[in-house]
Amino acid sequence: MIYWLLRSASWLARLTPGRARQRIAGLLCEAVYWCWPEKRHNTINNMAHVLGRPPTDRRVRQMARRSWRNYGRYLGDFFNFPNLTGPQMLQHLVDVSPHAGGWTELAKEALARGKGIIIATAHFGNWDVAGAMVAARISMAAVAETFKDPRVNALVQGQRAEKNIRVIPMEGSGARKILQALRNNEAVAIVVDRPMTPNDGTPITFFGSKTYVPGGPAALALKAGATILPGFAWYAEGMPTVYYGRMYRPIIAEPVPGKSTEAQVAELTQRIYDALEAMIREAPTQWYMFRPFWPEETLQA
Repeated sequence: MIYWLLRSASWLARLTPGRARQRIAGLLCEAVYWCWPEKRHNTINNMAHVLGRPPTDRRVRQMARRSWRNYGRYLGDFFNFPNLTGPQMLQHLVDVSPHAGGWTELAKEALARGKGIIIATAHFGNWDVAGAMVAARISMAAVAETFKDPRVNALVQGQRAEKNIRVIPMEGSGARKILQALRNNEAVAIVVDRPMTPNDGTPITFFGSKTYVPGGPAALALKAGATILPGFAWYAEGMPTVYYGRMYRPIIAEPVPGKSTEAQVAELTQRIYDALEAMIREAPTQWYMFRPFWPEETLQA
């Protein structure tokens, strides 16, 4: 059932103009926001942290609702993803990377070290478009969760493969394959923003509060001596087919003698999230985090 819905949605997306497609999907997702109290509560609490205001604040609630509408824009484009090529997407990209040669030169300089790149991105803007844009210029793999239905998995991962994105399944031997790709001097994109428990995660400070996130990307980069490039693509306001793209300055993950691996992983992870925080501050309603990202007790009153 889900497989045929996805196929039908992709067909409809091809026939629907971009602005109308995004608007319809945005309104549907906003309806989900109102009908799903748990997700609404999570979104409001997360936005309260981002804006530094209490959850009852009117602006917090407005921005939380808008984030669901923007998520609908992403889904509308996700369904249209098979109908576009990477080079076509590049035509609609405005590169605002803090580097004279833009993100392409930044990535090439990082690859010149010969130890691979981890492109650290997030559930922000449109990460599938970001991946396709990068893969149109350099060889890239992406870490992705697999779907239980093999037809759905083949459909979704096939869309990415068509954009020259080699998919590394998150499950099973994913870490080993990521490490191998880095040692082959490849770029690997990882969506890093996933909340974890204190027992399993690496502690960081994010928007002024302590929380716990995966330390795996930093640990793998450290093991390979790779370069970490935080990178994002997001929507230009009022222009449905225009995207901004940015890669932040490289984070070199070279082991430091005499310093524990745990401390180095925590430091690298913090630097990744510092870049993500800067990005979210610029466009808070384009961060789609609908799970609790901070412990409840850290909410500002």
